[in-house]
Amino acid sequence: MAVSEGDIALCEACDSPMSIDSVAPFTRVICPHCDCENRVKMRFGPYKLTRRHAIGGMSSVFIAEDELLNREVALKILSEEYSQDEKRITAFEEEARLTASFSHPHVVKIFTTGYAFGRFYIAMEFVPGGHFEHRIRERGKLSEEEALPLAVQIAEGLKGAQSAGLIHRDIKPGNILFDSEDNAKIVDFGLALVTKGGKAKAEEIWATPYYVPPEAIEGQVEDFRSDIYAFGSTLYHALAGIPPCDEESMDTKLLRAAKQKVVPLKRVAPHLTHETCAVIDKAMAYEADNRFGSYDEMVAALKNAIKAVEGAGDLDTRIKRSKAELRNSLRAKKKRGLLTAVGAVIGAVSLVIIAIVVISEPKETLKPLPKIVEMTPANGSAAGRSADIGKQYLEARSAMKRGAYAEAERMFLDLFSAPATAEPTRTWAGLEAVAASFMDGRSSSANMYVRILKMHIESSPEGLDSEFKRELVPVLGKMRDLPFIRMESMELNGTKNNDVRLMAHWLAGLKNWNQGALSQAVPFFKEVREQPASGKPGMLAWYRQAAGRYLSDYALLDSDAFGPLPKTIQQCRETTRELEAILGKLKTRGRASFNVRSRILDLELLRQELVKRQRR
Repeated sequence: MAVSEGDIALCEACDSPMSIDSVAPFTRVICPHCDCENRVKMRFGPYKLTRRHAIGGMSSVFIAEDELLNREVALKILSEEYSQDEKRITAFEEEARLTASFSHPHVVKIFTTGYAFGRFYIAMEFVPGGHFEHRIRERGKLSEEEALPLAVQIAEGLKGAQSAGLIHRDIKPGNILFDSEDNAKIVDFGLALVTKGGKAKAEEIWATPYYVPPEAIEGQVEDFRSDIYAFGSTLYHALAGIPPCDEESMDTKLLRAAKQKVVPLKRVAPHLTHETCAVIDKAMAYEADNRFGSYDEMVAALKNAIKAVEGAGDLDTRIKRSKAELRNSLRAKKKRGLLTAVGAVIGAVSLVIIAIVVISEPKETLKPLPKIVEMTPANGSAAGRSADIGKQYLEARSAMKRGAYAEAERMFLDLFSAPATAEPTRTWAGLEAVAASFMDGRSSSANMYVRILKMHIESSPEGLDSEFKRELVPVLGKMRDLPFIRMESMELNGTKNNDVRLMAHWLAGLKNWNQGALSQAVPFFKEVREQPASGKPGMLAWYRQAAGRYLSDYALLDSDAFGPLPKTIQQCRETTRELEAILGKLKTRGRASFNVRSRILDLELLRQELVKRQRR
């Protein structure tokens, strides 16, 4: 490392001076005397930069070693432009002082501030678990079960900031971090306002258009309810998979219009509970007076939403509510002449509440499985509906085959809910929706469908063979239990229908796999791969090929890279490279890649610890 003093650095090879006045921190420069490459501007006070972490509009964040206290910190270094702005420096020093003045488990801790190389910096707690924005981008959307408890933590962190006299003013997914135990922590109070009497007015707007509250756009007085709006927008994005508005400019007129036309969350994500949607919609009320009057009120509403999701009878309640909503909706459509068979549609029940919005993909021809799609029509119009159902089923299968599991899931759910879908096609559509959800790595959705499907089969709908109830209901009953399903517990030997046996084993294998019981999933996948289907080409035969992919991934995971942890830094690096290669070869989604990434993280933490020991 080059030794530096002011804007002059001494080359580590030839000890010649180099001018580094226009160079950014942690930059590699070439010595003009000996051509040696040097890393410069690495020491900021007691902190030694070790790697670049993130780059923003006003600052960059580095991971640094606190050489006095022997710990890793995050060092936020302002750009040279803003470090020369006395007003900006004063504001950031005030931010650091206020944030450091209170301690809250869901707010990133500020350690100290300083000035080096003409730049202002803040040293803060390093939070290693990534941020909310990355999680949304990686998964598309979050489940209520995951998002709501995190929301409570964030609300409590914002309440702590409010108690210290701060409003954040830039709550967004990128400013919510996760620690190693997956707890949420709010970061970056760089745009914060110090409230006087609970309110303050900003002189400039820097917030992100997707999440900025209406009053900030207008340049009006802001208070904690402005943070509540941005927080609600963030949760909307996390749960719906899309931001609440698509206006990206900061044009006041355009942005104001976009904020006034936000689509209620329930219409964008019908599968969410009413309680969750009510919290988000209230938080995002256009007028601040219509939002929550305190964080305590919002936390109480969030906890109530959690109870609604977790409640034992809640799913039944949602089904009843959805029927009532569907009844009212269909009556309105009938008045417009769009539908005539209202009563039949209302009787369809169940999965209407779980519509999933996906991007349509190119369609592919797939041969039908006659046993599932052929139905005996009662009249000509029914024959037409039957043909449409068959076409839709083929499209759903095609989506499944090309790996568009979310799209296939939505199509199968639509078929399950459609009144024109006769048995046994309806039940098969429900089973394949469960399979699609599991294959996409979303166990919580799959488990919800399992419960609904079990209720449906137990009702013995007309046209459904009794063998479905006899053989599948016990299997579905085990799907939602915590213990993995054992092969010896399956009682399908008397089943004459090979397709029923194949599907039962397939779902049991997927359940075990997604639960992390990989070795217990293998016998089921082997059974599916070896078991003949009905002899007719179709989706169930394709599942045998899919089972082969899970078995292939299991073989990859049965690697020395998952053996005892390495003992040296070099072994950590070699094992990490091996795991990264495995990650690129995986053919399934969900648990396999999770296991590999989790192991890589363990190795990185071990490597860091070994490096620290070596330096002692």
